[in-house]
Amino acid sequence: MKKILNKLLFNSSKKFSRKLIFDMKPFQSMNGFTKKKIDMQMEYEERFSKLVSNKQISHFSHQLSKRTSRVSTDGNIANLKYAIRVLQKSDLQTEVKTYDVYMPKLKNVSITQTAPEYRQLDVFEDISIPKSFAQGIVPGFNAYSPPGNVQAELVYANYGRPEDFDLLARKGISVKNKIVIARYGENFRGVKPDQAEQRGAVGLIFYSDPADSGYTRGLVYPEGPWKPQDGIERGSVLYLFKYPGDPLTPGKPSLPGIPRIDPADAASLPVIPTLPLSYGQARYLLEALKGKEAPSTWQGGLPFTYQIGPGPTRVQLTLDIDYQNVPIHNLIARIPGTKFPEQTIVIGAHRDTWVYGANDNISGWSSAMEFACVLGNLYRRGWKPERSIVIAGWDGEEYGLLGSTEWVEENRQELMKNAVAYLNVDVIAGQFFEAGAVPSLKRFIYSLTKEVIEPRTGSSIYNDWKTRSEKEKPTVGQLGSGEDFTAFLDHAGIPSARFSFQLPNGLYHTIYDNLDSIHRFLDPGYKHHGATAKLIGKMAIRLANADVLPFYYSDYAEEVVRLLNEFSKKDTMGVGLTDVLAKAKKWQSTATLLEEKAEQIISEGTISPKNQKKLQNINKALLQQERDLIREKGLPERPWYKHQIWAPGLTTGYKALPLPALSHALQSRDRYAFKQAVELLIEALSDATRTAKSALRD
Repeated sequence: MKKILNKLLFNSSKKFSRKLIFDMKPFQSMNGFTKKKIDMQMEYEERFSKLVSNKQISHFSHQLSKRTSRVSTDGNIANLKYAIRVLQKSDLQTEVKTYDVYMPKLKNVSITQTAPEYRQLDVFEDISIPKSFAQGIVPGFNAYSPPGNVQAELVYANYGRPEDFDLLARKGISVKNKIVIARYGENFRGVKPDQAEQRGAVGLIFYSDPADSGYTRGLVYPEGPWKPQDGIERGSVLYLFKYPGDPLTPGKPSLPGIPRIDPADAASLPVIPTLPLSYGQARYLLEALKGKEAPSTWQGGLPFTYQIGPGPTRVQLTLDIDYQNVPIHNLIARIPGTKFPEQTIVIGAHRDTWVYGANDNISGWSSAMEFACVLGNLYRRGWKPERSIVIAGWDGEEYGLLGSTEWVEENRQELMKNAVAYLNVDVIAGQFFEAGAVPSLKRFIYSLTKEVIEPRTGSSIYNDWKTRSEKEKPTVGQLGSGEDFTAFLDHAGIPSARFSFQLPNGLYHTIYDNLDSIHRFLDPGYKHHGATAKLIGKMAIRLANADVLPFYYSDYAEEVVRLLNEFSKKDTMGVGLTDVLAKAKKWQSTATLLEEKAEQIISEGTISPKNQKKLQNINKALLQQERDLIREKGLPERPWYKHQIWAPGLTTGYKALPLPALSHALQSRDRYAFKQAVELLIEALSDATRTAKSALRD
């Protein structure tokens, strides 16, 4: 074992080998494997890591980022065909899965200041576009904004959060029949028009304030990575917090023969027109506003005192948009397993972009393509995983998690029966590692990040991550929404995780998210692209071959206990939490016993036929416990979301709202709903406990 490890470290990085050996602690980190199997597994992972090529990832990135991959464009189809050719050269089985999704087709948009001066505002960045790749590049645009032509006085509403609108109301300022201007940040953009519409606004303008992502943060592009004055952040305003995917087929795949609801009945479709604007153009609107001075926390980075209005600034929004069913195309590659071929590890990265999208998300997709090709080449040379591995390139993520949601809805029953885990790779051109996951995967993530070099420091990813966190263990974030794990976790109960490398910048969804920004600022040399490919590939190989799946539901239950203890400090309207806390603690103790039993079996080295059967039952229980946490009836008022522990917040959008049914009932002060939420949570925790207990019986 030491010879294999030393050979791996010597060949990959002589300079940092001693330090990495200390970080890795290899025998401790190979959880779920018998000692007899560890050597072979380490050899597979060594061979995989040595074959991952930063140069090849760079080549993929250059080919895919030279044109837009926005959904339903010629560039998207060209990049799809390119990816198919690449994957098939590595003997990977590929399938293109197509869905017909209700989507906007932009014709024209404009923003006009009509008072106190007349000014036609720019809705496109000031940059020349090569004619050969100009098709499909759109001006500032919000996917799923309704069409319309509205003109009204303007009101400034800070970030457009509920508390911002509440402050306006306290100041006696109404947004009824007004157009709201709100800066990006602090919540999902789709929440802002929802909140504005509830208060009677007729339209909304987004803008990126320089205090959040522009010149007050640092040098702007092209001198630095921050947003220049003409940069426009595009993005979807689909109400993902209601449900993602095709607005007309919630819970069902968008396939021929599937009934479609009327758009007027689609809860995820926004009501008022919205458009994004650069801060260079928004300045004209904000500087002309009068009325009360905005609070100090509302002041931004533009060189004047922000005032709230309403007026005298007046604005006209014109949006000429058609809606129709449009095909989207997921690319699925599969490496079949030998021992448990029906069980699948799914790794996904969205392959669509807003403009060039070199970071979001050509970075994730090019890295996914590389580890898929390496695994395909290993498979061709004789390596075979015990469980199947699926690599997915999702389409339509930028418009509303379209491709991944439709695929999960189509395959939900099979996924709930056999999916092991879902790993999402999104925006990895950066310098600083981040992860989010369900609590049962935390130890697995810590273990694997100790085994991959962080290119910036030469230590392990884990060591750098921990140092930056200044905690005993780095934080693994909670999963809300905004990425393609949403349908897997919240709709189907599949253990999920997300991974990225971040570097603060202001180029998100602008035309400046391009190859030049990758080379000069975000990830020179594609080193973190390569680290991502190695990390996710090793995770896939390890999950595919583990004797016992490395899931720790005792950690999950401990987190639920912590969350419930936090709730117990609040006014729960006379509804006690003693019983549900007891259920969570019972799940924790039962899960601990199951983990101890699994460890005892694999510590014996050679697994007897009798113990092999026991391990199969344990693995079955480990697959099932996450499923036990969903209820088919779903959450109140949004039945698509079925998980009782995690969901996105209704007023945050991306951020996780733990114990969502309890949280909503408490916020609305609905005692009956709170009591029902407690009862459903008791049911879910009891089911998880029974599942764990069933595998304890010999």
